[in-house]
Amino acid sequence: MSVSPFTIAVGQEKLDWIGRRLREAHWPVPAAGDPWAYGTSLAEMRALVDYWLTHYGWRAREAELNRFPHFMGRVAVDDQPYDVHFIHVQGKGPNPKPVIITHGWPGSFVEFMETIGPLTDPASFGGDPADAVTVVVPSLIGYGFSSRPARPIGPRTIARAFDRLMREGLGYGDYVAQGGDWGSAVSGWLGYEGQGCSAIHLNFSFGWTNPDARPETPEEIAAAQNLQQIWRLEGGYMAIQSTKPVTLSYAMADSPLGVAAWILEKFRRWSDLPDGDLWSIHSRDRILDNIMVYLVTDSFGTASWLYRGVFDEPVPAGARVEKPTAIANFPGELGRFPRSTVEKSYNVVRWTELPKGGHFAAMEQPALFVDDLRGFLRELRG
Repeated sequence: MSVSPFTIAVGQEKLDWIGRRLREAHWPVPAAGDPWAYGTSLAEMRALVDYWLTHYGWRAREAELNRFPHFMGRVAVDDQPYDVHFIHVQGKGPNPKPVIITHGWPGSFVEFMETIGPLTDPASFGGDPADAVTVVVPSLIGYGFSSRPARPIGPRTIARAFDRLMREGLGYGDYVAQGGDWGSAVSGWLGYEGQGCSAIHLNFSFGWTNPDARPETPEEIAAAQNLQQIWRLEGGYMAIQSTKPVTLSYAMADSPLGVAAWILEKFRRWSDLPDGDLWSIHSRDRILDNIMVYLVTDSFGTASWLYRGVFDEPVPAGARVEKPTAIANFPGELGRFPRSTVEKSYNVVRWTELPKGGHFAAMEQPALFVDDLRGFLRELRG
């Protein structure tokens, strides 16, 4: 187990290649009607690429991402070594609780850039120093600057790596795990079997589920049917990434435009956008930061592997997370379940209905995200 400092420093050759491919991109034929009805809007992509080439500057953004200390931890799970990239910021308070915050797909550590400061140094943001936490924000294995597995692995393997990182690499024998999307699945496994994890906070409630749990009440059945309908319309990406992700990666490895369009469509569909305008909630720079993490690391392909690897790591029959669990229920999240459904898989001690926000909660509504996580940690302190 080793931990060493890390700085994001992308070679100019890679940046030049991305710019050249964007300038020389071949564009698809648009479909009539709603520009988002069949996928990513052609007009929106053209506008974003124009901004990307004329206003966005990676070197400035790279420096902005490096304002927090980054590290690389070498962790072995089942005799397989992995390099885990992570941000680590000590809390400025009397007794900061360690919290590991994990992203999902198609996100990255970039999702949490606006939350790290308020969480670790609340006094500088008008808050109480007693609320300070120590934050660890890793990149999932196969994503971003973390290493690539030799074959698809699932969230249980990643959770084992993260638990070892927290306990053995950083010395945190008692920590809280937070997550959304795949991060909720990793956090679920940490809550189920992580030796150092004492509680979990989730903003995505069906990333880890008891396989024996079945919808029973009319409300539970309606929610399950609604989720099936959503995935019938929205699950095409998952069908590809969970079956033949390598085939998809041939196209994406050669096309920054393709990667950007694939990711942008999810941010537009999964975010809580009151007026349908992506840029009313997200900034172009931050969205491009997230896309660039995939491009500069050539990790789109291996990130997709997680959708295949999860099938090799089934949740044990009857399994339930018994450690205290908080659910931050953001209204824009697709396919939300009632509390009674979630309690079949987790020991839910806190359930918060947030007024706004969607799948990318920390990016969309950082203040609400921070407040809810902070509220849970206060309850744990008693």
